[in-house]
Amino acid sequence: MSEGSDVARLNVPAQQRFSLRALRASPDWLSPSAPGVKLRRVAAAHIIALLATVVVLAARVGEATAGSALVGLPLFIGFAALRIASAHRRLAVSTLVLDAVGTAVLLAGTGAPASPYYFLALAGAWWAAHVARPRSGLIWAVGFVSGYAVLVGPEAIRDGLLVHALEDALVVVILSLLVDWFVRVDHRALVLSEALARAPAGAEKLAIREGLKRALGPIEISVDVLLAAGRAGLTVIQAELLAYLALGLSNQEIADATRVGEATVRYRLTQLYRALGVHGRKAAIRRAVDLGIASTDSGSSIGA
Repeated sequence: MSEGSDVARLNVPAQQRFSLRALRASPDWLSPSAPGVKLRRVAAAHIIALLATVVVLAARVGEATAGSALVGLPLFIGFAALRIASAHRRLAVSTLVLDAVGTAVLLAGTGAPASPYYFLALAGAWWAAHVARPRSGLIWAVGFVSGYAVLVGPEAIRDGLLVHALEDALVVVILSLLVDWFVRVDHRALVLSEALARAPAGAEKLAIREGLKRALGPIEISVDVLLAAGRAGLTVIQAELLAYLALGLSNQEIADATRVGEATVRYRLTQLYRALGVHGRKAAIRRAVDLGIASTDSGSSIGA
């Protein structure tokens, strides 16, 4: 028997097992976005930013502040609505830059670097990183900083507020880089998350979806499993590998799923066992159940 046969497999016919390589190449089932998750994250960020802006405006009670709010808040809400509506789309670079420059214009027109609408820029960096484009957060940050430097820089120098303006720009750049990393920390983890969320058609795809549910439970890999893996000192790749072990995949099937050679899979398994402090697949799967990466359904079928 092969090494993978020691572990309980999914209770589906062998012909329905799946060709993971073919499935992962299917654009209809595994698209590079998770619309529901992105919409919730972007919407939450803009709601928080709007509430923070209202608090700042309320703290600056005055006639000038009231006049600014009549113009600024509707613009803020307009930016937020457009971003939320486009969070799941693959936007052009020009669209990201246009939004970034528009945000800089709003801040420049409302007293930057002391604008109460600065939270819109932070929410913009968060939104841009969730757009389905490589390094979209960084692209947005470059557009924002360029517009901010042209529109706010000269006046900030004249008023002795250059340091504050630089701090504003630096925070946006750092946030954009961090969110870019967070969102794209491991593309395969997001792909697995989408597989859980969407309803594929066909016996092979349903077999995989049900297998993922058994192995991972009702969680989103992009958040919960990453946290569980982090607590155990695992990388995202190791967390994904552990999930495949819980599915009962052989080394070759894991190689097909992750598009690497079988020798690489064996090496990664060795590193995974070492990180978990276990010996062998069965012990690793039991550890996965303890960590919350696999469900008790998959762990309960493992022999003693």
